[in-house]
Amino acid sequence: MAGPRITRNPSPYDPLSFHLLRLGQLVSAIIVSSVVAFFVYYLVHEHYKLPWTFIFLLAASLLTVVSLLISSALYFFRTLPPKYNLINNTALSVLWILGLSFLTWNTGWTLGHRCLIVNWKTEAGIMVCRLYKACTAFTVTGLLTTLLCLFLDIKTYRKATQLGKYNQMDVLDNKHPAPIISSPVPQYEHFSNQRADDTGDLGEQKPYRVHESMGVQHFGYSAPTEQTRYDPAHGAF
Repeated sequence: MAGPRITRNPSPYDPLSFHLLRLGQLVSAIIVSSVVAFFVYYLVHEHYKLPWTFIFLLAASLLTVVSLLISSALYFFRTLPPKYNLINNTALSVLWILGLSFLTWNTGWTLGHRCLIVNWKTEAGIMVCRLYKACTAFTVTGLLTTLLCLFLDIKTYRKATQLGKYNQMDVLDNKHPAPIISSPVPQYEHFSNQRADDTGDLGEQKPYRVHESMGVQHFGYSAPTEQTRYDPAHGAF
């Protein structure tokens, strides 16, 4: 017997901008983490202390990859809440900003020089120069795509919140419909048929009487009392 089918709500994100920005995040994070991992490996191998620049960059790039994997699973199999993605991209933006700030502070002199044998002396030095420049370029790309994703999250979250408020108002209107105002029905006195004395003669019969003039408040026309009074003696209004 087949199990219950799991359905998911449509995503509130625009598909084109959502996937393009996340692709930029993923490519930047993979390149930065690969370059930083290369430097970390040789620094640890030579028993050097890891600089804070590499720590922040490695944390930002690896956490970006993990966040993209988790959010992609939610997007394709469930529904990705904009609030959840907003919190993730806010934290990642802080890490990318710190990593880029330390990187430009410590290696700013490298960015202003060409990777030539005159400046770096050896082929290994030239490779390090090129890796630093590639790491800086893709760190900037990773920060920009993360900030754009954060802006997209804020826009989508506001749109979803406003839509939820409108839907709630519609539900309240359906639960409490406007009351139907009906025009009042004139009330009549019951016809009196009591005996006036013991001779068997009927007493004076009370005519029908309308308690209020018809249509005074509702139709803009007030009928005279003679038109709403019934006299049984004459058999007419």
